[in-house]
Amino acid sequence: METAGFEKLFSRTQIDEHLNQHSDDRKKLKEIEARICKAGTAFANSAYCQLRSLKKEQACAINSVRLHECYFTSLGGEAAVAPPEMLQALNRDFGSEQEWQEQFVALGLCSRGWVVLGFDLTGGKLQNYFTDDHTEGVWLVLPLLVMDVCEHAYCRDYASRLSYVNDFVRNIDWNAVCARYRAARELYGQYGKIF
Repeated sequence: METAGFEKLFSRTQIDEHLNQHSDDRKKLKEIEARICKAGTAFANSAYCQLRSLKKEQACAINSVRLHECYFTSLGGEAAVAPPEMLQALNRDFGSEQEWQEQFVALGLCSRGWVVLGFDLTGGKLQNYFTDDHTEGVWLVLPLLVMDVCEHAYCRDYASRLSYVNDFVRNIDWNAVCARYRAARELYGQYGKIF
């Protein structure tokens, strides 16, 4: 996995530890999915059953893998300034780029897990979201920019979460975010017709 954008912010040790955790999550997801195939359905129960437990852990593992993959591609690159298309969307949906950034940074300080700039497929607009763990989230929202604020993401190299969050925001790869935004808008054009 490409980590060039991370080398501006993190030591090689911090990057390797984070990538190892991501690799472990991918392996655990495969293990869970193999167990789901063998889980019986005869004892299905909402209080507890093996299938319920495995499906909950599958959602946690899938979200961890997907959020990390978006996070790893959210930094670096050549566009540290949002392209006009993204600026227009941020201004439209947040009032200004500065208002978006203030909210995004504040969420980075109050979340225990993730901060996501997402595109809502039901309303066709940008929203900031946060989640404390991998099992939370909002359906029908495509992540455009993901920031990991779990301590494992930054604690080795940063004395405070605020300095990490500020560095993250200064090093966003806006070309990657904008490419996701274009794809989301295109999907919304089709998806919005059936909602």
